[in-house]
Amino acid sequence: MSDRWVLVDGYSVLHQWPRLLKIAGRSLETRRNALIALLEGYADHSGYRVTVVFDAYAVKQKLETASRPRGIEVLYSGSGKTADDVIERFVSESARPSLILVVTSDNAERQLVETLGAQSVSAELFELEVQTELQELEHLIRQHTHS
Repeated sequence: MSDRWVLVDGYSVLHQWPRLLKIAGRSLETRRNALIALLEGYADHSGYRVTVVFDAYAVKQKLETASRPRGIEVLYSGSGKTADDVIERFVSESARPSLILVVTSDNAERQLVETLGAQSVSAELFELEVQTELQELEHLIRQHTHS
């Protein structure tokens, strides 16, 4: 596994990726699961550590919990916290923030994490990176199954 850590603001991506917007009529859980599935493939092929953080700031009970479906970490911010708060904490506490890539389309958040030493990319540009990784993975699978 690579030392690169990709921190994804889940709802920022859900509201920006066309493939996820197409399923907008479906439940939020369905859309989250679709994003998680895409990120699982990305993490598997790229070798990067991937954490996706979803806002849960309006929720009454504490939800800052993690699950690890097939190689990625899924977090929900605790009550009174946002995904940005969680991401900022990870970056500020990291011994090697330059190895962190934060994915969000919130320009203020991108500037803040870059000030803390991390790299950042918009959800739109990250979608291209994920698509490239998944296409390479599909190509390798096709090659392997036809050999």
